[in-house]
Amino acid sequence: MRQLRNSKKNTQVPPEVAANPALAAAMEKYGGMGEDALIQQLITQVATAKQNGTYNKTQMDMYIQMLSPHLSGTQKEKLHNVLRVIDTE
Repeated sequence: MRQLRNSKKNTQVPPEVAANPALAAAMEKYGGMGEDALIQQLITQVATAKQNGTYNKTQMDMYIQMLSPHLSGTQKEKLHNVLRVIDTE
């Protein structure tokens, strides 16, 4: 599977990531993962957040809006399918 960081052969860090230390840390932590591993990690973390009452759909939507321009059409479709599953659980 392709890695998200290299999905468009662009190694430049997006400005919104560079300006946000938390996003930069997340990119460092998850940037080397393949799509399948990232999806599994997302599902696991959302399930945990829902169980402990910290899941914030609005915040998730903001992250998705920020991430979407950096994804291919296929990646966007996969992400939206995962989000539909998350929202129905």
